[in-house]
Amino acid sequence: MDFRVVVKGLVSTESVLTIEDFHQCKTQVDVQKIAPTFSGTGVPFSEIAEKIGPKPEATHVIFHAADEFAATIPISELQEAIFLYKSNGEPLKKGFPVRLIVPDGSSDCLNVKSVVKVEFVAADPADPASFGFKNLVGETEL
Repeated sequence: MDFRVVVKGLVSTESVLTIEDFHQCKTQVDVQKIAPTFSGTGVPFSEIAEKIGPKPEATHVIFHAADEFAATIPISELQEAIFLYKSNGEPLKKGFPVRLIVPDGSSDCLNVKSVVKVEFVAADPADPASFGFKNLVGETEL
């Protein structure tokens, strides 16, 4: 499996992040110090966002998981968020390629495993965090 996290939406630069992009981040965080139930190395969401350059009209971020789960979180709640991307020096076995951990968010869903796409969107700034499975069904499956 390739390590790829697609970043799109209301950003200056849509891109595909690789494990090298995470390795090159200036801030490498021991995730256990922030979220004791997890262990490994992460990078701050804010550092990734700085590289991507969200447009001013972006108010929320949708984190899409490989299993069709998605969490929509206001950008204002992501100041302390971390992308866990390796454990014991290796890519994640559970939650590959990255797991989002939001230690101080308002949602009941404060981590999203297997994030494969990060989408910056505009929504009502008052909209709270939300999450759930998309349950995508094609026309041929109906």
